[in-house]
Amino acid sequence: MELIRLIIVALISVSPIGEEMIAIPAGVAMGLPIFIVAPVAAAANFLPVPVISFIFYQGNKYTRIHGWLLRRRNEKVKRWMDKYGIAGLFLLTPWIGVYAATITCELLSMQRAKIYAAVAASLVFYAVIAALVITLGIRFI
Repeated sequence: MELIRLIIVALISVSPIGEEMIAIPAGVAMGLPIFIVAPVAAAANFLPVPVISFIFYQGNKYTRIHGWLLRRRNEKVKRWMDKYGIAGLFLLTPWIGVYAATITCELLSMQRAKIYAAVAASLVFYAVIAALVITLGIRFI
């Protein structure tokens, strides 16, 4: 039964609507221990990142798709990313979601290793923060 609830947490976390900020409180509400829910949610939330990168990698091999992707770039977003770079990606990932963050970085042709590192670090950081807030909140009540 606990495995089913963990799978539910992972599915919530991997979905573009749920992500880890919903999956962690949901897992705790289902009675799962926070020290298991937070890492599962963070790991599951990271899963779409390499998939999205692979799709972009494959799409860039074709001239028509590559041209279409280049036209999707937004200069305002590019200026923002040039200004804040990896730190901005680190801070915003859980708020805009890994799907939007990864797609944006791929459109801006950022290095995949930097995307992966920033997104992974961000997800772990926010999972720890969410776990602390939930744990302190439960103890406070």
